[in-house]
Amino acid sequence: MLLHVWRYAIPAFLIGFIALLGSPGLAVANAQGGINPADPMVRITYSKSNLDVPAVLAAVSREVSASTGLGEELITYYWQTFDAVHCMGKPATDKPLFVDLYVPGFFTDDLVAKMMTAIAESLAKNTGLDKKWVFVHTHFPLQGQVYIGGEVSHWDNYRGKPEKPVREMSDRAMDKFLFNDGAFVFQCLWRAGLIAAGGADLGEMLTITSQVKDYDKESWHQAWNGMARRVRDAADKDAAAGHGVSAMQQYFRATEYYRASSIYLFGSDPRGATAWQDGRDAFLKAAQLSEGRIRPVRIPYEKTTLPGYLATPDNTKRKRPLLLIQTGLDGTAEDLYFIIAAHAVKRGYACLIYEGPGQGEMIVKQGLPFRFDWEKVVTPVVDFALTLPETDPKRMAIIGYSMGGYLVPRALAFEKRIAWGIADGGVVSPFDGVMTKFPAEVMKGVDVPAQAARVDEIVTQEMGKHPELNQFISQMLWTFDAKTPSALFSKLKTFNQADTMGKIETEMLVVNSSEDEVAASNAQSTLFFNGLKAKKTYMEFDASRGTQFHCQLGAPLASSERILDWLDERAKPEQ
Repeated sequence: MLLHVWRYAIPAFLIGFIALLGSPGLAVANAQGGINPADPMVRITYSKSNLDVPAVLAAVSREVSASTGLGEELITYYWQTFDAVHCMGKPATDKPLFVDLYVPGFFTDDLVAKMMTAIAESLAKNTGLDKKWVFVHTHFPLQGQVYIGGEVSHWDNYRGKPEKPVREMSDRAMDKFLFNDGAFVFQCLWRAGLIAAGGADLGEMLTITSQVKDYDKESWHQAWNGMARRVRDAADKDAAAGHGVSAMQQYFRATEYYRASSIYLFGSDPRGATAWQDGRDAFLKAAQLSEGRIRPVRIPYEKTTLPGYLATPDNTKRKRPLLLIQTGLDGTAEDLYFIIAAHAVKRGYACLIYEGPGQGEMIVKQGLPFRFDWEKVVTPVVDFALTLPETDPKRMAIIGYSMGGYLVPRALAFEKRIAWGIADGGVVSPFDGVMTKFPAEVMKGVDVPAQAARVDEIVTQEMGKHPELNQFISQMLWTFDAKTPSALFSKLKTFNQADTMGKIETEMLVVNSSEDEVAASNAQSTLFFNGLKAKKTYMEFDASRGTQFHCQLGAPLASSERILDWLDERAKPEQ
């Protein structure tokens, strides 16, 4: 049986169980009984019992259908039994229940997860078995298609960091682009998406990733930083030789390679600030070669200034519709140029990109963390924008990415001079989204002093299991100026627009991604859209064109096309 596949996915103490089911040469397990349809979708294997199997299957069929929306006629169930389980050299008294799920090609990853969860919960309910003893996997299990320990999860949580990755990778650069470390994959997909706007080149990226060791953050920094230096040095030579176009293009790519090299160093290693500065300097050199189309700006803000760039189609300073652009938790102004500004200026927009507290320079050099009352940031930006000769005050729009989907709408509840707002995607409560990544005990313990140590302990344990979560929480600890996870969560609770989003009068576009799992972003975006009272449009991206991930990660060109089409219909730039 194909349960052999689980040898790479589950704890050692379960391998004996699986061997019983998967190795015909072992006599200790003798599967028998039950019907045998030609192609069962759900194959259940359990020890002999006094259960009323037909009644159990009938109940499971009804309940799974109700939970997933799939008709009962679409799902066939097959029950088989085994005589004994032998584990760790001894007979096992516990009774694990195994489910082999055959996944039709039209199932989405989300539907697979719902299916596994529904099957596990229904079987636990109707057999009296604790969910921790229900193990579900797909017939050819992919990442995220394993149900174990009472939840849908990933192989890496249980097999640790293997000496040999699941993917058999050769030394060829092409085969090294993807990693088992989910955080590495996230960052690589991000940078690859910038190729269309000149923020990276595929051959250079594949050369970089071929030098990165899975899970090794030091090799990540060295590989990206090394390429950044080589590309910057080539740009310097081209600039000195008068090859301005080549120099500018290479400075652009060096910017993003430096950015990628610093991802895991911010807040803990001085090399992070150095790489960030090197990337900023490279972008400034590119701006100098842009013939006035990219101009650095400083926006007055309280006792300091916000950094930013004004990007325009040309240097004529004629009035144009203005798009204000900002990021969320972990982006920079330079990133935003490649994500959308480079595409918007081709359509005739002027773009004012800026960083606020907690972002880019504001946290790296000025040490200013995020603030919940983001209108105190956006209002000075609008004041500044209205002083620019390029700004048409009646045609201003603003877009916020990721956590910017909280920050921008929060500002728009108070700042009324902007005609159109875009949230990619919308966020009501970052706190509620983050809490979906942890056991319920964490949420209950927030703001309870006696539980702070326990909250910190659980969060630290979860961060150790999941590279993506580790990076996410580490970034937040730094940018929110929090010493511990419990202190971070207390601050994060103040970022909530349940009581303010109804005050938004600006026409809104709410963007969502069908498989956005970053802090429950898909659900948060839907919740935000439903709570808006202003004129609004909902736009969801899916897997049909590779736009299903967080903020359409990896596909900013496909994303910006639809977003800017929506804005074109309202702002109508004159070419």
